[in-house]
Amino acid sequence: MTEAKKTRSELKREAILEGARNAFQQFGVGNTSMDKIAEMAQVSKRTVYNHFPSKEILVTHIIKEIWGNAILGFDAPYDAERDLKSQLLELVDNQLNLMGQSEMLELTRVALAHCLYNPDNFESEISDFFEQETAMIRWLKSAMDDGKLKKVDPLLANDQILSLLKGQALWPQLLHAEAPLSKQQQIALAEATVDMFLSYYRIC
Repeated sequence: MTEAKKTRSELKREAILEGARNAFQQFGVGNTSMDKIAEMAQVSKRTVYNHFPSKEILVTHIIKEIWGNAILGFDAPYDAERDLKSQLLELVDNQLNLMGQSEMLELTRVALAHCLYNPDNFESEISDFFEQETAMIRWLKSAMDDGKLKKVDPLLANDQILSLLKGQALWPQLLHAEAPLSKQQQIALAEATVDMFLSYYRIC
């Protein structure tokens, strides 16, 4: 099947996103202006604003792209023959790897600042995206259906796992209170989180 040819507008939008990523990596998010993004994308500043009304909205689109590739693009189907802990550790490790990315942390700081001052606009830009089903949610549903975990709302169980992770691997880093976790610290946090979760939810 022949792939549909992209429009000029779509190509420019892709160029802007790529130019923004390159600029953020070279100069940092805070030090990158829309002028610099236009220069890196080789388009006019007006074209940048036509696609993205503000740098913060552009940042949210890049966050969605990174999150989509790392989380929505990851899959670890439930295996009834495998140990629950080893399977859940794989899913938790994937979450921690995303949280530990310095690029993601810097982008999220900008997005959070935008959210505080423009909550309605931010919600319209990003809320639906993060409601999509992830590998973790699918795995939890399957484990519950198999009678291995207590039956609750899988979204609630997923949020409980993420809350345990974010308390040490995201929020302190966003606030510059602590450095990103080392690999050893990530492993320890993953083990503790999975053990705590399974101690309550696993059906013996």
